[in-house]
Amino acid sequence: MKTHLLRLTIITLFVAICGTVSGQQKTVFPKKQGYLFDIQYGVQSPKGDLEDRFGWNSTLGFGARYKFESGWTAGFKYNWMFGNNVKERNMFDSIVGPTGEIFDKDGLFSVIRLNQRGHTLTMNGGRLFPVLKNNKNSGILVDVGFGFMLHRIDIFASSLTVPQVTEDYEKGYDRLSGGIALNQFIGYQHLDPKKRVNFQVGFSFQQAFTKSMRTIDFDTRTYNPLKRTDLLQGVRIGIILPVYTKKLSEEEYFID
Repeated sequence: MKTHLLRLTIITLFVAICGTVSGQQKTVFPKKQGYLFDIQYGVQSPKGDLEDRFGWNSTLGFGARYKFESGWTAGFKYNWMFGNNVKERNMFDSIVGPTGEIFDKDGLFSVIRLNQRGHTLTMNGGRLFPVLKNNKNSGILVDVGFGFMLHRIDIFASSLTVPQVTEDYEKGYDRLSGGIALNQFIGYQHLDPKKRVNFQVGFSFQQAFTKSMRTIDFDTRTYNPLKRTDLLQGVRIGIILPVYTKKLSEEEYFID
């Protein structure tokens, strides 16, 4: 899956660059400044300590940046992480049967589902390096960010039949962790002179230095003081809505 996604991203980058080069030979699009609003989707592979807890996941997010005429950008980015590949399940060892099913309040087997959930909010800055002669607003985008990450195990079960792992009790098993996060993105950004097709596609990387946000884990009956290094790497594609602004020299003034 990882190799397939890598190949898909490389092909997408190649097609995007070739398409914009061939499609804009006669259209001159000078440097612009303004706001760039985007919606992003990505697929990520956990590494470091996060790999022991989760498998592959998806991310859906949005961001807002200001692009200066020089190519520098500044803004913020939010991403919601989700998936159903949870590797860490030993927190239920004391309350599950030999087949891995949990006992409900009536002594019967009940099924619980585990999902991964997370949030990342960062302040970002970067620079665009144009590669097209006639379009100075498209090219290689390098972006870095600094912020905060939270992630946890989402436990889905009936609060009526399995109360020991739902509502407030869920917090004793969900392994909520959070801490300082860094992220990087390198890829291709395309801004259409006619504002019809605007997108970015490339590779994303995240490093988070987290620790447990819970005062106690119910399965161990202690606080987990271990510090974690949670890593993510993947591919991301986004749709951009540009809102350009005028320079002071381009403003028109009317005097009565």
